[in-house]
Amino acid sequence: MKKIIFNSLLFVCTLGLAAACFMSIYADISFDKQRKEREQVVIARLLQIRDAEEKFRMSHEGEFCGTLDSLIYWVANDSSINKIIKDGELTDDQLESGMTEREAVRLGIIRRDTVWESAAEALGISNPDSLRYIPIGKEGALFQLRKHEAFNLKSNEFDRVIEIRACADDYLYGLNEKKIQGFKSEQKKRGKNRADLFQDNADQTEGEWYGLRVGDLEDPQNKLAGNWE
Repeated sequence: MKKIIFNSLLFVCTLGLAAACFMSIYADISFDKQRKEREQVVIARLLQIRDAEEKFRMSHEGEFCGTLDSLIYWVANDSSINKIIKDGELTDDQLESGMTEREAVRLGIIRRDTVWESAAEALGISNPDSLRYIPIGKEGALFQLRKHEAFNLKSNEFDRVIEIRACADDYLYGLNEKKIQGFKSEQKKRGKNRADLFQDNADQTEGEWYGLRVGDLEDPQNKLAGNWE
């Protein structure tokens, strides 16, 4: 009888251990799945901000926009020439007589219409104000943007650089806290933390940081690459 009871208890303990192992593995898989899904949402928004910065730079002599507020204002209000539509053609007789297209436009023979396109339309951004917010996780969490100059060893001069980041604690908010800490510990082992990311306090550090970013304040050759790329 004792042996039967012992074996039964052993069986129950084995089942419990197997269930605990299964739940632990399932929890890890579930966390990784949710983390990757959230990262893809954040990456999509970071790419929108990057596209906006690159378009801004093209129209401002290589200068990046230094704040998200000013970038959002520019996206919402700037417009540029998309194309010029020409209606009408010069006839052979008019060409032989020496008439130019400029004269033809002045005389109304040829009509030109300028089509303007807003920066928001060109970038496919329906709500420019959304660029400021991390789109998942902690409600109201904001992207952070900094700009400064870094010395480029390749060109032997200072280059204007920016960095836009989303903190992992913000976009993973609401998931298992222990799993988040485990993820950050793993990132630290891989050297993914950036203690000197934004140099805006006295000792030029902000402590350990983990998340997604485009650009690199310390690397002028980064060219707005994402740290996931």
